[in-house]
Amino acid sequence: MRVTDQILNVTARKAKLPVSYMSLQGWDSSSENSLLKAISKNNDKSQIHKNNYSKLEKTAEQLSQSVNIFMAEGSESMFAKAKESGSKEEIFEHVEKLVEHYNNTMKSLQSTGSPLDVYYHQALQETATNNSEALKNAGLTISKNGVISIDKDTLQASDLDSLETLFGASGTFSKKVSFLSERIADNAAANARSVSSQYNAMGNAYSAFFNKYDFWG
Repeated sequence: MRVTDQILNVTARKAKLPVSYMSLQGWDSSSENSLLKAISKNNDKSQIHKNNYSKLEKTAEQLSQSVNIFMAEGSESMFAKAKESGSKEEIFEHVEKLVEHYNNTMKSLQSTGSPLDVYYHQALQETATNNSEALKNAGLTISKNGVISIDKDTLQASDLDSLETLFGASGTFSKKVSFLSERIADNAAANARSVSSQYNAMGNAYSAFFNKYDFWG
């Protein structure tokens, strides 16, 4: 089959590359090199996007798991056990993990460039800001970019009832973070699959094209 500019341009559009790369006019080795560089560049970008979304999915899942530990109620809740034992050490440990995963998620949200992730970043930051006074009393301070830092001495001096009000199942902070982290993880997973699908489609389109047509015939 004879290769035409129209065939080449269709293939280029499927691979999401500029059709100018696919013109037969003046096709030479430099044109081929340009095409290969363009394919490689798009592949690299796709891989970076996939890695960013995969990392975001992981950090958001960790955040969800951390905050949901505080959401248990009744005699098996962390706070009920602390009241019975008189020790708050387990609570302090999980607060530190929660803050770590919160900060990692905030950083990962900034790496994707997605408008929805910008919204999620703002929503998480607003959740912390709306609870800033209670967080501060527990030794947690919010920076301008939304990252939380811990003063361990202040945290360990906090009374149990205040910690339960902030982090427990009835607390607005934990509820909102739990809700958002699950949505962030789901969205990141969907985007990672989408990018992977586009990456494979681009590679398959060019592989099929070069195998099917005698380019120089």
